[in-house]
Amino acid sequence: MTDADHPSLTLFPLGDDLGSVSLVQHVGDDKMIVNAARVSFGGDNLAPLDGKDERLIRYLLRHHHGSPFEHNLVTFKVVCPIFVDRQMVRHRVGVAKNEISGRYVEMQERNFTPPQFRKQAPSNRQASVEDDGTLDQEAAARVWADAWRGAYGAYQELLALGVTREQARGVLPQSLYTESYYTFNVRSLLHFLGLRDHAGAQFETRQFARAMGELAEPLFPVTFREWRSLNAGE
Repeated sequence: MTDADHPSLTLFPLGDDLGSVSLVQHVGDDKMIVNAARVSFGGDNLAPLDGKDERLIRYLLRHHHGSPFEHNLVTFKVVCPIFVDRQMVRHRVGVAKNEISGRYVEMQERNFTPPQFRKQAPSNRQASVEDDGTLDQEAAARVWADAWRGAYGAYQELLALGVTREQARGVLPQSLYTESYYTFNVRSLLHFLGLRDHAGAQFETRQFARAMGELAEPLFPVTFREWRSLNAGE
């Protein structure tokens, strides 16, 4: 049985019952990190994790000795809007990814609609700020709905005309949901979380990163505790 067979190991970051993060499987634990570091001196062992081991994990994190964290793996199934996935897929070092293919299957009519539209940040070209009451939320929601429904309708029309899936998918919107398996080693996962569960990250992407961290933290509790402690002290 894999980790994903347990229903509590699936989270819904956007609260719409469509987008989700599931823990599929994992390999290793905090002790494996310690043993990977200690094998350099022939000191790896099967003893339970102790205080000395925990201090070593903190030392490794503080001094950026990353390789011992690469021997542990966490696999997630992520169902997210395409625009979120395109930010996540930028993280490739120490990460494996396989995504549903619109060449092989017809894409489902699953679309993300923001519960609240944000405004462009005045001093940051890649960021947003909360609506100050000047956005016409109803009009924005109407434009969004018309756009994605029209795009998905065009996709279905192309398929009905006999156009191949690999071409018809070209009209689909970035708000459509896609799904992937992502496998991170712990070093790469911590790097990913540091960038994507961050105040400067896009809100929707941050929610998925936070869910991944929430699922992974109980698997490596000492590593996450020391990592968060060190980050809080920066």
